[in-house]
Amino acid sequence: MNVFMYIIREMEDGLDDCQSSCLNCNGNSVLAWDEAVAFYAGSLEASDGSGTGGLIMYSLSNKRCANFKTCGAKGDEVSGTSYNNLAILQEFKAGQNYVNNGECNMARTSKEDISKLMTVPLVQGTLRYAYITAYQSTNAEKEEAEGASFAAAVLPYVHACSEADATIIADNMRVGVAQGANFPAVLNAFQRNYKCMGITCADVGGLWNEGTQSYESNFSPCNDCKNGKAGVAIGASVGSLLGVGLIGLAVVAFRRRRSSATGSKDSNTFASGVEQPTV
Repeated sequence: MNVFMYIIREMEDGLDDCQSSCLNCNGNSVLAWDEAVAFYAGSLEASDGSGTGGLIMYSLSNKRCANFKTCGAKGDEVSGTSYNNLAILQEFKAGQNYVNNGECNMARTSKEDISKLMTVPLVQGTLRYAYITAYQSTNAEKEEAEGASFAAAVLPYVHACSEADATIIADNMRVGVAQGANFPAVLNAFQRNYKCMGITCADVGGLWNEGTQSYESNFSPCNDCKNGKAGVAIGASVGSLLGVGLIGLAVVAFRRRRSSATGSKDSNTFASGVEQPTV
């Protein structure tokens, strides 16, 4: 809940300092932007970008993609780097280039896309625990607490779109709901607001059962998946996204819808030349 908002704060700090159409005078903006990347990754994240050892948003996205079959360069795998992470890291790279070149308005577009994409694992987490408390447990305290925490983190975004749907989610995800969450109500409340939140059914996916190799009953991806994922197209390897310095950086940012992409998963760095410690 806290780090999510602080990442946005760091990007806003970079935008506040950004001087339009000015080369070699936005060092403070670039520093703030790199700090946003550092908070997104966390100091415990493995240097290979695998999501091993991390505790912050990057690691969370990789964990949830395994649950929702949204890992990999096409967002249709159950292991590896989440598609969401690939898209966010490319936007971080693009925004870094924009602030360095004084393209402040374009950097703000990257910031807005990153903010929207960061809600995806929070939606996934809320829905996962809504499903578990509804169908797979008897009001276990851990599951209720996790569901309530995920919901609390993402509810402001839902509320900005629909106060009524935010209330439905809050009422079902609070700790102490006697019969567990009304999962269909929570799912429908989220899905009605995906477009407003700037994400898609394909971004969220469905709850995958590794044992049966199929989606859980009543929890397949919803119908707008054919329209692709929100955000950016993955047009570069993950290694280049995580390890490229500022000098000579060339970025092509693809906006809005994307349908397919390619990429690799080898990397030793996250921000511009900022290495993460090995674990």
